[in-house]
Amino acid sequence: MQTASPKIGSIISISIVIMMLFFSKTVVAGETFQVITDKGTYNYGEPIKVNFSNAPGDERDWVCIVPVGSPDTEGGDYKNMPKGVSQGIITFDPPSPEKYEARAYYNYSRNGYVVSGRYAFSVVSSPEGEAAMAQRMERKINPNNPLEANLPPEKGLVYIFREPWLISTCDVQIIADGKPIIVMPNSKYYLFSAPAGDVQFTTGSLIENDIEKGTRKEVWSAQSGEATIKIKPGYVYYLKLKVLPMVGLRAFLEHVPHQEGANLIESYKLTLFK
Repeated sequence: MQTASPKIGSIISISIVIMMLFFSKTVVAGETFQVITDKGTYNYGEPIKVNFSNAPGDERDWVCIVPVGSPDTEGGDYKNMPKGVSQGIITFDPPSPEKYEARAYYNYSRNGYVVSGRYAFSVVSSPEGEAAMAQRMERKINPNNPLEANLPPEKGLVYIFREPWLISTCDVQIIADGKPIIVMPNSKYYLFSAPAGDVQFTTGSLIENDIEKGTRKEVWSAQSGEATIKIKPGYVYYLKLKVLPMVGLRAFLEHVPHQEGANLIESYKLTLFK
């Protein structure tokens, strides 16, 4: 009876080990949730395409992009995944130049803020990108619009609007550069004129309305919203406020493109708050 030489036996042993490692990694990869962007570096103004895979298909699961180093409870710019879909692409509006991370939250109803997958990417500035983003995010005032015609020449105008939420019973304080400017009710928009320069908007306390008792109580959200708008004299901007019951009330502020903002105000049938 012939036996394999030590050399052949070693080759066979090595081959078996390689095959075991391969199949082991394949199983792990199949069980690991994944999220990745289509590029590692974007020019400012480019949309961010996030590829997700191995999702359970729960309609409460979501994907977000946040600055690198943000806590896992930070919602950032987020979007829910389509129900019943295990893989696909979710496109986000271009963020400002910075280092970011795409994150996926699978089985959110059960696990909460446990990150299922993350992927780092960067957004870098360029003159072309800055010009393209300016065209999307701002427009000149319309002198034929009574809401804009009397704007002082040294100021810009911000449409602050709140997305309606059927079960929302609270009003939200809006602060500009540290000064409270308004307490926003649900399904409203407000016009705020501001001098030129960077204006930082944040959300403050929430005023909770008990409709049955007819009382109002000041509370605080589990997460505050924040957005900065670079304002130019004679230009118009749109700031979106959203409040969601995500492990306690959470507030979000987003500087949105002017056309999108105008369309949302019209489609939601929001009314002017004076």
